[in-house]
Amino acid sequence: MSARLLAFVLMAAACDAPAPRADAPATESTQAVADTAVPTSSAPAAETIDSLAAIVASSGGSVGIVAVHVETGRRVEHLPAEAFPMASTYKLPIVLAVLAQVDSGRISLDDSIDVMPSDFRLAPSQIADSVGASGGKATVGAMIRSVMMYSDNTSADRLMKLAGGPQAVTAHVRSRGIDGMRIDRYEGEVHWQYNGVNDVPPPAEWTLAEFNRRIAAVPAAEKEAARARFWDDPRDTSTPAAFAALLVQVHRREALSATSQRVLLDAMERSPTGRGRIRALLPAGTTVADKTGTIGRTTNDVGLITLPDGSHVALAVMVKMSTRTNADEERTVARVARAVYAHFAREPKS
Repeated sequence: MSARLLAFVLMAAACDAPAPRADAPATESTQAVADTAVPTSSAPAAETIDSLAAIVASSGGSVGIVAVHVETGRRVEHLPAEAFPMASTYKLPIVLAVLAQVDSGRISLDDSIDVMPSDFRLAPSQIADSVGASGGKATVGAMIRSVMMYSDNTSADRLMKLAGGPQAVTAHVRSRGIDGMRIDRYEGEVHWQYNGVNDVPPPAEWTLAEFNRRIAAVPAAEKEAARARFWDDPRDTSTPAAFAALLVQVHRREALSATSQRVLLDAMERSPTGRGRIRALLPAGTTVADKTGTIGRTTNDVGLITLPDGSHVALAVMVKMSTRTNADEERTVARVARAVYAHFAREPKS
């Protein structure tokens, strides 16, 4: 199996055709991956493309990888068309759908919108803290920054509503010519379903107190059964290829103004949630703009890496059904990113 994987990865890496156009209640980890010292050279030598088979084999789960050198279209991939739970990486297409409305003039980053207690979601939220327990107003721009920097679930659901709901976000993705990605539920819906809550109250009653009370009342066995069903649920999933294609479009400013691109990438570059993933084993000072996603046995990171020559790699690494710890899954993502970085930093670009 490893030999077959290796041959496939190397074949994909040699292809220079252009890239095709193609959760969830979690707190993103800020833990750094424990490994050897982060290399300071322009091309870290500890991993190579040849080692991807071993990295995947030791991951304890299913690993989807698509890396596209944006300027040439050269690719490295493994399980590019398999569906993986997106977890909080699905916040990237949500924000892109909102930015499309900003670019069309329908809304502004400075517009203030209501954020009420029924909009509050599990996990820390800068926006919920800023408006206070009784709710208040927050700007669209502040919510985008909170979502992309801190994976703010409260802001994600409020922005989803502003974009027109899950179906509208999926429609925006489709309008970009990207298949293999679907957005089906609000974060709040995933909170209920992932934790096995069947007596879901009306959305107007989705307060933090109700989330905590009803989730705590679910017997452990029922909660585990609900989480087992989650892994077979096709909703809110994406292929690595779809995410890589979306990232290529973001870099190329397809259906995205220069101002909106800068707002998005600035927040992604400053995010602390992925310190143990794509960034962890790259040379110090490498620019990475990424969005993480974590739920149960899923650990993802998708982003744009700037190489020493100024070119870029769009990378999606998605891990599911892992039998290892979250720290181990993060290490898998970090090692894949290091191998991909070394490969594209070394190979000729012409």
